[in-house]
Amino acid sequence: MPSEALIPDKDEFKIGEVCEIAGVKPFVLRYWETEFSELSPAKGAGGQRTYTKADVQLILRIKQLLYEERFTVAGAKKRLAEELTERAPKAAKLDTKAANQVESLRRVLKSTRRELETIITLLK
Repeated sequence: MPSEALIPDKDEFKIGEVCEIAGVKPFVLRYWETEFSELSPAKGAGGQRTYTKADVQLILRIKQLLYEERFTVAGAKKRLAEELTERAPKAAKLDTKAANQVESLRRVLKSTRRELETIITLLK
């Protein structure tokens, strides 16, 4: 993934800022939006595009694939899809781990509740 050091620490970016960061023209970004479904900036009431930090990272990756690694647009789409697929199992593992932790906490709380109910019964 491209270096995050090039991206200012902000939550939202306008198209001009993204063009400056990525070193491409606005029409290039608008074209990439039509070709790469993963790239979909929010549009305000006036139609102004608002990009997130993740969008900017994706744009830098697309630029890297197209300009540095010399992929075609179709090849870049395929590579991005592969990269996203590779990351998905990791996210699923994290979700499974979190679910296991929640279940473990539920068991501990249930056991603690039983013990407290026993203590209350003894105190009566």
